[in-house]
Amino acid sequence: MDRTVLYDRHKALGAQMVEFGGWEMPLQYPSGVVEEHLSTRKGAGIFDVSHMGRFLIDGEAAASFIEGLIPTQVKKQPTGRAFYTLLLNDSGGIIDDLVILRLDETQFMLVVNAANAATDMEHLLDHSPPESVQIDDLTDSSAMIAVQGPTSQRALQQFTDIDLSQLKRFRCSKAGILGQRSIISRTGYTGEDGFEAIVLDASNDKPGKAVEFWTRLAEVSKPCGLGARDSLRLEAGFPLHGSDIDQQTNPLQADLAWVISSGKSEFVGSRALEEFQAEPTDVTRRGVVVDQGIPRHGFDVLGVSGEVGTVTSGTFSPILRKGIALCRLKLAGTEPGAEVRVVIRGSPQGGHTVKPPFYDEQLYGWKRQGNSK
Repeated sequence: MDRTVLYDRHKALGAQMVEFGGWEMPLQYPSGVVEEHLSTRKGAGIFDVSHMGRFLIDGEAAASFIEGLIPTQVKKQPTGRAFYTLLLNDSGGIIDDLVILRLDETQFMLVVNAANAATDMEHLLDHSPPESVQIDDLTDSSAMIAVQGPTSQRALQQFTDIDLSQLKRFRCSKAGILGQRSIISRTGYTGEDGFEAIVLDASNDKPGKAVEFWTRLAEVSKPCGLGARDSLRLEAGFPLHGSDIDQQTNPLQADLAWVISSGKSEFVGSRALEEFQAEPTDVTRRGVVVDQGIPRHGFDVLGVSGEVGTVTSGTFSPILRKGIALCRLKLAGTEPGAEVRVVIRGSPQGGHTVKPPFYDEQLYGWKRQGNSK
């Protein structure tokens, strides 16, 4: 099992460690998931996300190469843009969801899910990158820390040489962090305003400034584990690959058709998507709030006339103080506000469908009142 450069710091802070995607990662710290979750919603939480894959694609044909792999326009993305997209198989199924950072005209960073990193790299190489394109896996030679929450800018600013107020949402920039080469993007997986910082030239053998960066961040922010990261992303309505989306799910079924750029064709999976678009899907991804109990993956969802779908991921929402879930449901009769029942341990529990996020966006998340980013 792999360990990030911050493993010893997690242990020193009393973290409960678990296996995730082949990595030994902190599930929670002694304060617990709920406190970590609420600290991120109300202040700033920090997350070690060094387990996520980081692939640097560089070269004159880099943009053209990536263009042929994803449904989102690449060449029209300006330097300094970060964007969410999908890797698809030939059948239109989702191999992975990822964020791509355009660092300059010829250089891109792909940030992919830890459990899919090997599959993603194989997919890239299988599609014959041109000789002018170089692909480097920087996962083991860099650290990645997410700083999330309404006070994240203040928490991070003291450690970097760029003006974070000028880095708008879904923008990225090369930067220095404590004097070490880094990349910062205004992105995240919590629904809050926040940043993801990649500290380059940081490994278990030579951690550089990564450990000091985390240690000093922990003095002004709340260290958080995978438990809080999962409850935060679910409250925000973000899908988790392997649970909410997978290689048997296409973007239309996943409510992710918005990543498909209008008029774009000739990318991996494009022909399959054309067929799906010609015959609209009868299922989609929706949110459900239950009155009692906590829904979990695989639980059945019932409508007024019988079974309408299944829970793909569920948890307890510290904001709503109720169980919430992302579900794959039939379109008919499950529009937002529809009454449903979730079968929790054999007992149907009342609930209703919602369009995520689950929280009030005037009070929480990056759109909250007073947030202009």
